[in-house]
Amino acid sequence: MSSNNSTFKEIPIIDIFSLLDTQCETKDLQQTANGIGNACKNVGFFYAKNHQIPEDHLKEVIAAMKSFFDLSVKEKMKIHISKSDNYRGYTPLGKELTNDKYDWHECIDFGLDLSRDHPDVITGKQLMGPNQWPENPSFFKSVLDRHWNFMIVLGRKLTEGLALSLGLDKTFFAPFMNQFHCSMRVLNYPPYDNELAENAGDGIGAHIDYGFLTMLLQDDAGGLEVKNAANDWVSAPRIPGTFIINIGHMIQRWTNDHYKANVHRVIPPRNTTRVSLPFFFEPNFDTVVVPLDKFCDKENPPQYEPFHFGDYVESKFTTSYSETMK
Repeated sequence: MSSNNSTFKEIPIIDIFSLLDTQCETKDLQQTANGIGNACKNVGFFYAKNHQIPEDHLKEVIAAMKSFFDLSVKEKMKIHISKSDNYRGYTPLGKELTNDKYDWHECIDFGLDLSRDHPDVITGKQLMGPNQWPENPSFFKSVLDRHWNFMIVLGRKLTEGLALSLGLDKTFFAPFMNQFHCSMRVLNYPPYDNELAENAGDGIGAHIDYGFLTMLLQDDAGGLEVKNAANDWVSAPRIPGTFIINIGHMIQRWTNDHYKANVHRVIPPRNTTRVSLPFFFEPNFDTVVVPLDKFCDKENPPQYEPFHFGDYVESKFTTSYSETMK
């Protein structure tokens, strides 16, 4: 698994206000897009500041996550992922595999929340259906629903910035991302328990994200690390007022390796717990990802065959949760 092609020592910070300001001048918008392009080409990650999501809301999200993970195992198991037909719900500590090691975290997975009588659910469309929401804390669902809505707006704007950074019309990716096949994951990383950590790896082992775009909210505990070209791990701690953004393998495939997803991992803290919430802004299920002609020529022919995104995601879920779903 290779890292990006730069020996960066820190993650760049990009002011994205121009993407959100409808009155923004073209030169300011292009400056932001250029910053995104440089980050995607050299690091694969950047901090986004001036995202316009209220700080009070983000504090509520962190509090809601911590309140859930403080519950008893019995209470959390009421929404165990095995009770879902579409990989939604709670996964206990050390039950998810990365690189043949059990990740040292517990989590809840959520997606677009569709009722069981929704046409896509009735017809059995893959990975579509209701979320499992915990009864406690009582404010959990309302806070996370609000966060979902904020992230959809932010994801659209960042995607416009990505398109501009590639020299494309800002709406280029919009037709591929209008059905919200997105997901979010509420994560808790406790310190290692020596008695339980047999065959345990990192909090999350070294990997690249398989989707399109990840927007990460994390607390102050630290632990996220990104690999550079010298194979050094660069820390990516929380910076107040920012989200950490990284591109996934779908952008790499679409751009024929012009942009590359980068390797990252999470190291559990020693003496405290860490919570985070990655939101995965993804293409529609039926999207076929093909390298764009703009990034293909005789010297750099297409590196990837046409690729059905939804089938790929389902295969990833099946592999990651093979033990948990039993």
